[in-house]
Amino acid sequence: MGISDDCQVPTIRPIVLSAADYRYFRSLWQFLISAERHGLFKRFAWRVYDLGLHQSQIQRLRLRFKWCEFPEFDFSLYPAHVSLESHSYAWKPIIIADTLKTWAAPVFWFDSATILHTGLAHPLSIVRENGIWALRSKSPLNSKCDVKVLDALQVPLAVRHVQERAAGALGFDPDHAAAVQLAIDWKRHAMVADFIVPEAAASYHKQDQAIFNCLLLKAAAEGTLKLTEEEIDISSARPAKDVTTRNIVDPSIPIWADPVVRLTFSAYKKADQLNHRLQQFSSRRLGGARRWWKEHFTVHVCDLQRGIKRRIPSPTYGYYADPFIWQLNGSNWLFVEEFQYAKDKGRLVVMELTDTLEPVSPRPLVSTRFYGDFDCHASFPHIFAMNGETYMIPETCQRKSVDLYVCEQWPDRWRLERRLLFNLDAADTMVLWSGGLWWLVTSVRTATENRHLEIFFADNLLTGTLRAHPINSACLYADRRNGTGRNAGYLVQSCEHGIRRLMQKSTHFYGEGVAAMEVVALNTEHFEERVIGVIEQLPMVDETFSSHHVSRAGNLIAYDTRDRAR
Repeated sequence: MGISDDCQVPTIRPIVLSAADYRYFRSLWQFLISAERHGLFKRFAWRVYDLGLHQSQIQRLRLRFKWCEFPEFDFSLYPAHVSLESHSYAWKPIIIADTLKTWAAPVFWFDSATILHTGLAHPLSIVRENGIWALRSKSPLNSKCDVKVLDALQVPLAVRHVQERAAGALGFDPDHAAAVQLAIDWKRHAMVADFIVPEAAASYHKQDQAIFNCLLLKAAAEGTLKLTEEEIDISSARPAKDVTTRNIVDPSIPIWADPVVRLTFSAYKKADQLNHRLQQFSSRRLGGARRWWKEHFTVHVCDLQRGIKRRIPSPTYGYYADPFIWQLNGSNWLFVEEFQYAKDKGRLVVMELTDTLEPVSPRPLVSTRFYGDFDCHASFPHIFAMNGETYMIPETCQRKSVDLYVCEQWPDRWRLERRLLFNLDAADTMVLWSGGLWWLVTSVRTATENRHLEIFFADNLLTGTLRAHPINSACLYADRRNGTGRNAGYLVQSCEHGIRRLMQKSTHFYGEGVAAMEVVALNTEHFEERVIGVIEQLPMVDETFSSHHVSRAGNLIAYDTRDRAR
């Protein structure tokens, strides 16, 4: 039978939904057996849709699992792309949305190749608390959803890097308006072929899961739904314990062999988790140890007027770099990258400086929105003022974004205000207001070119469209091993001296030195700069100055030096 909106099923029990065709008969069998092991058939209603099971298979299922319904999904009621042959999986959101219309208790979906390990008390509590239960996957949304669909569904750039949630294990609360609306919209968009199976779609596009995550992450960004950070057992070192997935069993394997199949699958999953734990250990601990052997920076601060100079103590098993000085309400603040060897990753830290330039209470910067979390390597916290507010553009090239943050609570709470650029490996970005435009100067690496200077411009950083400067095609400095045109912490325009830029210049190793540059021409058609001896506002910085980053605020100058380079 088909799915009918008129079908009313009065119940107070949660329901578990699934579906299978003949290829997944044996996987479904193990799924239902696992439900029996944990007594779930007593506490939940069960409905598995027949997508094309053989008659003999459906008969055996009904005879063995009398507590489960096995209705037939009527594909004739829906557009052609809903068929199994299209591999759209559009029938899934249809089943979920239609069930939510008539069911008065939480609705769960599990793909048929799932094994249940608990009584689902924890997922049930999450559904009742958050409205939805969905386990985090490893891949970011933009790597699983065709950009045409992302654009069509108006998914904000700011959430496209967020890790998607797997659509193979889900829970919905019918009393939560946003969760129900998500399911309705999921079905509605799944009925449109151009959304779920777009023509000439990228090979990475994941059909129903892509649409689900577009809607879910938009809702989470708007604050109508809350996400769990628990991971599904796909490429995860420590997944949620309630379920394991992708337990695909060949239909030809006899049922009497189930104990061996379960043991083999369990052993594989444990080995997979151990492998990912070892990979984490290798990439973080061993990678950090290699970094410790090769690299260390030290930050220094000096007061030019009083002649005070202070070396900022490095953190234990780490270092500070990329120092930016900022002055606010008579106090001096130092923003830096704190590289942590144990995690092989940098994070952003701020500390107040006393009158004698001693650092006080270093604390990490935090984001007030989940999609702005500094969950990747973060460095180069470029601070600037605009419209009476304090803004920051950190380096987050690991997630291929250039992000504009505004300070919500000084000095450590920041909100991602706008994603300026996305899907671009841009490092050490700085902005400058000149000639009625905001100029964004950065260093970009592409698949075909080394890091090189690129410039973008807009009339408004908050609302304007950033346009690429013609000079970008020239790939300036791409021929230099460590030069790359990267900013070195100083980009300033003054009435007296014009535009001055400090650029990294390293012949033998990264972080070796800097070059003082004078920007001779900067407009929407032309850019030109030349090397000069010194920058007037940085009197201590010359061609022999060993640093890779210098900044100034008032009479204070902060810089770093690389003191370990092997």
